[in-house]
Amino acid sequence: MPTKIFKNSPRFSSGILLILLIVSILGMFFSLHNNIIKADAKTPILAVALAIIAIIVALLIYQKFTKHRVELKKASAELKQLKETINSSKEASQDEKNLDDNSDTTTQIDSKQEATNLIPTDKFDGTEKFLEKLLSNIAKKHDIVQAVAFEKSPSTDQFQMVASYAYFSETEPPTFTEGVSLPGQVAKNKVALNLAEVPADYTTVLSGLGKGAPSHLLIIPILDSEQRCNGVIELSSFSAFDESKVTIFENLGIMLGERIKTIGKSIKE
Repeated sequence: MPTKIFKNSPRFSSGILLILLIVSILGMFFSLHNNIIKADAKTPILAVALAIIAIIVALLIYQKFTKHRVELKKASAELKQLKETINSSKEASQDEKNLDDNSDTTTQIDSKQEATNLIPTDKFDGTEKFLEKLLSNIAKKHDIVQAVAFEKSPSTDQFQMVASYAYFSETEPPTFTEGVSLPGQVAKNKVALNLAEVPADYTTVLSGLGKGAPSHLLIIPILDSEQRCNGVIELSSFSAFDESKVTIFENLGIMLGERIKTIGKSIKE
């Protein structure tokens, strides 16, 4: 492979141009000076001054060009570093997103399994005993101090209490329809309601507890496969319902919609 005589770099090329420019200026000056000497005359001071000025201008142009080249090189390096930083940030963000997606998938699977574990596996001849057992399982597993389950009557569209856990009151909670009262709103919207502060006049679940009434209330709808609300469950606790628990009970509400349909069938058969 042949060896290169000149380096392939902007700095080397600009240096060569500067030398050629200075040599050209000096060549023109000395050529003019020799012609003047041959003519037995003196070299004008103006010619000398112009030659010096030309050399100074060439040096200034070279200095400015070199400074501009250094700044351009520095800007290119900063731009390259910025691109690398952006790419690194994108990769880190993508890795974090993938990690969050995997975490969400795991949480969803765990939440469904937790909900499944709450559903009684015994055989029941009616929904009342089934729901009472369910509420008992929920209370023991999630520190629930009081729970009430409502079922919708197909003839009147009224929701009435069919099962409870630790509900101490001489009167049952009032019936309601979709859109009326807090549980009615849940039945209408088909979305769980998580309250950190229970209204002072709300007595459906908290009746009989007096000053020790819990302040956290979670109301979940029971939905069938066609997204119809056939029941509502109210859970009260002294501890807040975090997002993971809400997800568990939302999954439970969906599972119960189909599970309740099978209650009593195996007994009758």
